Amino acid sequence: MLKVYNTLGKKKQEFKPLHGKKVGMYVCGPTVYGPGHIGHARTYIAFDIIRRYFEFSGFEVKYVVNLTDIHDDMIKRAKEQRITIFELADKNIALFFKDLDALGIKKADVYPRVTEHIEEIVEFVKALEEKGFAYATDDGVYYDISKFKDYGKLSGIKVKEQKTGTRVETDKYEKDKVQDFALWKKQKQPDEPAWDSPWGKGRPGWHIECSVMSSKHLGEQLDIHGGAVDLIFPHHENEIAQSEARSGKKPFVKYWLHSGFLNVEGQKMSKSLGNFIEIPDLLEKHDARAFRFFVSGLHYKSRIDFSEKAMEKVDRTLEKWDLFVERLMDIRGEKENPEAKTLVDSTRKEVVAAMDDDFMLPNAWAALQKMQTAVNKQIDSGKFGEGNAKQVLDLLKELNQFLGVFKFEKEEQELSKGQQELINQRETLRREKKWSESDKIREELAKQGILIDDTTDGTKWRKA
Repeated sequence: MLKVYNTLGKKKQEFKPLHGKKVGMYVCGPTVYGPGHIGHARTYIAFDIIRRYFEFSGFEVKYVVNLTDIHDDMIKRAKEQRITIFELADKNIALFFKDLDALGIKKADVYPRVTEHIEEIVEFVKALEEKGFAYATDDGVYYDISKFKDYGKLSGIKVKEQKTGTRVETDKYEKDKVQDFALWKKQKQPDEPAWDSPWGKGRPGWHIECSVMSSKHLGEQLDIHGGAVDLIFPHHENEIAQSEARSGKKPFVKYWLHSGFLNVEGQKMSKSLGNFIEIPDLLEKHDARAFRFFVSGLHYKSRIDFSEKAMEKVDRTLEKWDLFVERLMDIRGEKENPEAKTLVDSTRKEVVAAMDDDFMLPNAWAALQKMQTAVNKQIDSGKFGEGNAKQVLDLLKELNQFLGVFKFEKEEQELSKGQQELINQRETLRREKKWSESDKIREELAKQGILIDDTTDGTKWRKA
């Protein structure tokens, strides 16, 4: 039985979609005023694994990730670069997709852009106004939170007094400050992007965008809405208020899932601290698989701390898994060990049980690590054949449908003639038990970027 932690209600609940085995899943995507950062990557990888696990478990998922391409930050950045917001968006959306591919993230079914949904946004705001939940002012249209009695049910924020007239105009907000918020913002400068509406030329507020795009592509009620934890208030709280006011209080989302923060070296990531890492910069320094492995080793709700030291540890662990997979692929022989199948079956059950418990990835990796140790011992003892290796590889390939970190193709690598001669010399020295001389050759090869592993199956080499 699959259980998920629902932020609405703050407890684990059995996962039962609204419509059989079909899952409508919406995750808040980026505001595309610049390259994404590693906090974004952490969130997108976490929800990619969750989405893939639903599919692994037999659910049919429609996955929607929005692209916010009109926003105060978009306008400011476009002016700085002396280009239009559309040019800015196109440039950064292309980069966003490139980053997703590099990080092994499966494409969403739909990537709706805000500027492609202006007509629907206007209609949504008109409906809220007609129902008495919105009011027009000189500078736009605002949502009256005092009219929505369930305001705060997701975040726990309490509306202590009616706030009509206390408004927030911009897309920025003061944390924990309850205010009426903008649904439509009138154009203030002639060079600002604007669209026609019953309230004059203007552009949508931030919160209304997700209510409109999610309902258009998934319907008035969603199975899952996800995003980073800092979106709970006010963004997701406001989405609930808008959507349920318009639909007549139908529950907007059945399960709210939120990923934890990412810190850098123990501190909140920010440009002022000089620890702000954009995804392209990360991928210049680290293998994309390593960062995915780093994220997948932790629970999606947990706060994680990115550091070079942590990544070095991840690199070593991933390398061990790569060598383990290569070792399995090299095994030949008909020896069969019945214990191997028992081990594979029990590991699969442990991994599935962990993932069914709100995607508890640390427990899943613990089970896999235990299997790796046991299999290596069986191989070393000579009680492990090609059929056993296939059983383990098949399990890893199956689990990789949602983990997305294992590599099953060997890279074509070649040694120079001199390097091959050094390896041959070293093997001769080892047979003669001239250990210090053989170690010198190992060190020389390491300087040339060739690493040597002495295994029970013979000497193996790989490029550093």
